[in-house]
Amino acid sequence: MPGRAATAMALAAALLAATSARAVITTVTDTGSTYSLTLRVGSAGATVDTVAFSVTGANAGLTPTAVAGTPAIDVWVMPVRPVANTTVARPVTLRVDSSVALTCQSGGCGTTAIPFSKISWVATNNSSAASGDIQNGRFDTTANQSIASYDANATFCVGPLGLPCVLGVGTWTYLSRNVTATRLQFSYDNDVVYPGGNYKGTVRFTASME
Repeated sequence: MPGRAATAMALAAALLAATSARAVITTVTDTGSTYSLTLRVGSAGATVDTVAFSVTGANAGLTPTAVAGTPAIDVWVMPVRPVANTTVARPVTLRVDSSVALTCQSGGCGTTAIPFSKISWVATNNSSAASGDIQNGRFDTTANQSIASYDANATFCVGPLGLPCVLGVGTWTYLSRNVTATRLQFSYDNDVVYPGGNYKGTVRFTASME
């Protein structure tokens, strides 16, 4: 596997009562002699961002409604291929591991756990499903859920005066497709009354290029 990257995002839920631009599959010109794959989820560097859900007041009672998490999280997946290997197909896949539930940290909720299937997201600043970008979805509590999949390869031909190639005249440019800042707005279903307390769990994102 020429490239692989992983990062994590923590999601926390507090139950305090009884309970840009569109089409962002972009392309970059391939350079150099090595493969690379960069994955960024939220903040740059080693920071693990926390998305918080606050379930308070009437929303923790008998008629709860879904709660939006803050902040929204941007995701980047950036592969680059060597110029010498531009004809080889390089599928890129983004997966999430939500297999370990959110568990009680404090507040009297004991051993209660909230499955990550209670959390969904709406994707914006993204391309179409056909392009392979991230779409609206929900964590499925598995360790290997695919949420985006596309081919890194892209090429185009430029002819004289910058016009498209005709009759074999022109120069091919080799590129890789990137997912650029697709934004995920998370939401907690809040359809089950769990014991009041503070819950926390971590979802791990992994990108791979074959």
